[in-house]
Amino acid sequence: MPNNYVIKSNAKASLSGKWPQAVSIAAIILSVFCLYIVLIELILTPFSAITNEYSVAFIIIAISVVFAQFFGMPLLYGALRWFWFTSSDADVPVSEIFCYFSSGKEYLRALSLSFRIFMRSTAVLFFCFLPSMIVIAISSPTTYDMLNAPMPYWASSVWAIGNALTFLGLVMSFLTLIRYFTAPILMINDPTLSPNEALDLSVIITKNANGKTSAFVLSFVGWAILSLLAIFPILFALPYFLASYSVFCRFLINHYNNKIASSYNLY
Repeated sequence: MPNNYVIKSNAKASLSGKWPQAVSIAAIILSVFCLYIVLIELILTPFSAITNEYSVAFIIIAISVVFAQFFGMPLLYGALRWFWFTSSDADVPVSEIFCYFSSGKEYLRALSLSFRIFMRSTAVLFFCFLPSMIVIAISSPTTYDMLNAPMPYWASSVWAIGNALTFLGLVMSFLTLIRYFTAPILMINDPTLSPNEALDLSVIITKNANGKTSAFVLSFVGWAILSLLAIFPILFALPYFLASYSVFCRFLINHYNNKIASSYNLY
């Protein structure tokens, strides 16, 4: 496997002469996100005055999940198709990002993958953060107010353990979820592969490459922070990441295929 510099250099080369299309795709994705924000505001406006903050938070989470699953993720997978084929020097139109809305079969396929990733991610996050949630609840005065019980004198001193468990849960969930890193590309690359098979194959492919995959993802933390501070950088950072992600997955899949071929040649 090449290092991140080589991967990113290949990604930039694949985007040479195609930056206008790449930026257009980023603009479309960003516009959809803005549409989501407007939708949230329109829905919450009549509810915010008659419901409490917990109900509002639940409504936001529910709308976010539905919007992401039924519209956001199929659109993102379509964008990935464009960058995946572009990384192999194919000439594809920008309209490729709407591929998974072109037929019911393709839409359900994308929906199935996003739903499976969501369910697995929810389960992983729950179990990884469960210990910290329990400890934080024990050290929180709100818990004892709800139980109408006195707070033990030792409870306030375990908050540091809760913070340590939160950090550990973050690391464990990241290392667990990164196993599904190549699943979208595998589904895109092989139309005969089911979403469940793509997830299982992704776990196999990334089994011995968690370190390289983690390093690749973390190498874009600076771009992520810069994009949060200003809108304009994301129009460059998002295409750059998606192109690099496509190139990285291509190297990772080829590395796995070569490894399998070598094992067969031994026999």
